Amino acid sequence: MRALQVAFPDTKKTYCFDAFPNIDKISKVTSPVLVIHGTEDEVIDFSHGLALYERCQRPVEPLWVEGAGHNDVELYGQYLERLKQFVAHELVNL
Repeated sequence: MRALQVAFPDTKKTYCFDAFPNIDKISKVTSPVLVIHGTEDEVIDFSHGLALYERCQRPVEPLWVEGAGHNDVELYGQYLERLKQFVAHELVNL
């Protein structure tokens, strides 16, 4: 979401020096968006993935990887399968 919000969860404003203002930009993305997030992410809370998904103009079915953390989500089998489906079927008609 916002880099500062990870350290300070009550932060509601995006500051100019925030390196990751994703939440403020995602609604401007007009292409299909696939959000993949681990439910046990210890760096970026799972709620951040949900918030991004909810603000997408054209979200596709997200992948919430049960038990995955921040640095191991790609090790789960459903990660690659969902990514392949997204590229092969959901991006085809752009």
